[in-house]
Amino acid sequence: MATKTILSSLAALALLAAPLTLTGCDKPTGTKSPAGYADLNISLPDLNDDDYDIVSNASHEVHILAFWAIWCVPCTAELAKMKGMYERLHDKGVNLYAVSIDGPDTISRVPGFASQEAWEFPVLYDSDTAVMGQYNPKGDIPFYVVLDADGNILKTHQGYVKGDVVKLEQFLTEYLASKTGGDAAAAPAEDAPAEDAAPAEEAAPAEEAAPAEDAAE
Repeated sequence: MATKTILSSLAALALLAAPLTLTGCDKPTGTKSPAGYADLNISLPDLNDDDYDIVSNASHEVHILAFWAIWCVPCTAELAKMKGMYERLHDKGVNLYAVSIDGPDTISRVPGFASQEAWEFPVLYDSDTAVMGQYNPKGDIPFYVVLDADGNILKTHQGYVKGDVVKLEQFLTEYLASKTGGDAAAAPAEDAPAEDAAPAEEAAPAEEAAPAEDAAE
């Protein structure tokens, strides 16, 4: 009788422990991996159709996911400006990803366009907008989200007008200074030469025009 009682108690304990064992395998978002990297749990295919995992190598790093499409004129204008910003800030910890939401009709043009523009930052695909939908349920582009090293949202912005990237660069410079103890240098007066002709009213949903500003910080 005592043996049956002990066995019953052990069985009950095993049942209680089972859920704890299963759920304990999940790694919470933003925790550090053994290698010291912050896993943002964002993985998207790149131009070679290989999975590209977005991770942080240092605690002060930031990640900008700029969602765009080949047919979106304001998107490509914004990325032209972000290119210069990336070249100035990448060594300081700023990572930029051009995340295309192009569908079957236009996705084949993305690699050629990226090569033509000589983008040095990764170009990724989010054709079903699964990742963009987490940050921008409306789906309007251009849209970018700035994440810290652990994947927390620092800033979001929708639409594009001249001067937007100057403001973004100033924001990033000040953020990096606060994390590293450096001085915040002023961003360039202009995003870059020439390619600034992207009126706000062109920024739009799917294949129309998106609102000029829908920033959330």
